[in-house]
Amino acid sequence: MTCALGLPELVSHNSFIRDLDESGYAVDFVGGYFVIYGLPYLDNEGRLQYGDWASPLDLVGAVIGPPKENHQAWWRGSRPHDQSKRELRLGGGVGRVTIAPDFTTDYSFSFKLQDNGANRSYHSFEEKVQTYLDTITAPPRAAFPGTTPLRGIQIKAAAQGSPLRFPDTMSSRYHMNDISSLLRGKKVAIIGLGGTGSYILDFIARTHLELIALFDDDKVHVHTIFRFPGFIPDAIGSLKVDALARQYGQWHSGIEAVPERIADANIERLGSFDFVFVAVDDGLARRYIVDWLSAKGIPFVDCGMGLTRSSVGLSGFVRITGTDRKAFDDNIGTARLPTENAKDDEYHKQAQITELNALNAAMAVARFKQHFGLLDRLDEERAYIFDSALLEIDSAGAT
Repeated sequence: MTCALGLPELVSHNSFIRDLDESGYAVDFVGGYFVIYGLPYLDNEGRLQYGDWASPLDLVGAVIGPPKENHQAWWRGSRPHDQSKRELRLGGGVGRVTIAPDFTTDYSFSFKLQDNGANRSYHSFEEKVQTYLDTITAPPRAAFPGTTPLRGIQIKAAAQGSPLRFPDTMSSRYHMNDISSLLRGKKVAIIGLGGTGSYILDFIARTHLELIALFDDDKVHVHTIFRFPGFIPDAIGSLKVDALARQYGQWHSGIEAVPERIADANIERLGSFDFVFVAVDDGLARRYIVDWLSAKGIPFVDCGMGLTRSSVGLSGFVRITGTDRKAFDDNIGTARLPTENAKDDEYHKQAQITELNALNAAMAVARFKQHFGLLDRLDEERAYIFDSALLEIDSAGAT
């Protein structure tokens, strides 16, 4: 059986196939058969295995019609069983069909639906696929929590050749692979994983960066989880970098936890990075780190905020400064790059300011993306301050 159509045509004309593909199933259209690869199932000993399911299509042009009394499907693998090691009632028997030169099935299935005791046809190809999927994969997913039929995610993620564990389909969908690829091979450090630093990680963990190193020696406390994006189970009592690396390691395989505070003994480690985010809340540490980075020609963004209690609520600023030596020379010791800790600052007393942490991180990441050309830049400003009371941003440093 041959067919001139390919998977892209099926995806384009059949929303159900498009949904399977975009959900992460490993699907294809081969030799006139619709194929789903890597479906988990249990063998006759209750062991987890993976098999491939194939079904012929009733096509009207590129549109898949109802199966027309055809309950059959074909399977590469051993017969699927339930958790009690009983063979699933899928019908059929030994069935060797050559789907492609390197793909020959082992069994045929003929799983029939019934209404009031009588066999009935599938109303749609979607119903046929979903019935087989649910029947075959339910036992292994119950027996082995975390088991997934979405093998296409792993395959496509590996094919993109980056540490991202998920395929970057957004970039390809909008024809922006050239832009997202600008971060490939780049190594970045985040110093300080409090409210702002953790949001920086949240934003850049979705990129093709080669390495994201996390520097912080502090533990997660109750107030800390109010500053982190989302919720990280069992984080309290762990080191911040360990909890965050574990959480965001699900996104990105290149995250490195470094449970250290930057000081004389280890600052040379920063020399291997292409960019450094400085999100510390101590003025002296900030001066030391940014001075060293800018003197070495390592681009950076320093982040911070200052808050005071007004008659109405909190008022203050959110700032970023960077990315070169001139940014350091022009702004050091000012409100744009402070070296002293504010005595009346309300920042440490308030857990309910995650929106400001997220804003601070967003400003820093936008500046970072400008540096590498992912975002356009139309000025030469080196410092930006957002006033929370006026909702305005002031900039400085273009001289």
